[in-house]
Amino acid sequence: MESRILRQFLWRFLCGLLVLGSSVGNCVAPVTPREPDLRERKRLAETFLREKLTLWQRRLQLQDWTISVVTSRADALRPGTRGNIRWDAETKTAAIRVLDASEYPMPFRATLKDMEFTIVHELIHLTLSPLPRSETSRSKEEYAINRIADALLQGDRDD
Repeated sequence: MESRILRQFLWRFLCGLLVLGSSVGNCVAPVTPREPDLRERKRLAETFLREKLTLWQRRLQLQDWTISVVTSRADALRPGTRGNIRWDAETKTAAIRVLDASEYPMPFRATLKDMEFTIVHELIHLTLSPLPRSETSRSKEEYAINRIADALLQGDRDD
């Protein structure tokens, strides 16, 4: 019994050495994925946005709302923003607009992360919609929502 276990150990050890020896000097740098062209960016981003909307709508318990997401040109959004939300509390419908992927000045993977942030940010606005709002508290609200969205996304990415 012991000799069989010893033989198995030695066999595994030798196989490990062979594998290790065959890979010495063959270090390959990771390959950066190619950037999709503009048409492909748009298609991939829209699919990504639909998936993330479904995920975060469920997590934030907004399934009783009918929410759509659409990409928009920068000139259709407020200056300095990458998205917005409009809702109707009576009909429980909402539309989120997110900056079109072709207008992001960053690599595609970073664009998708930012688009997901925008989805979460706008859904938090919807979650807080029953609370009173004012123009004087708007910047504080935006700051708080950004912090909450960051925390939710960081927790999601840590898992």
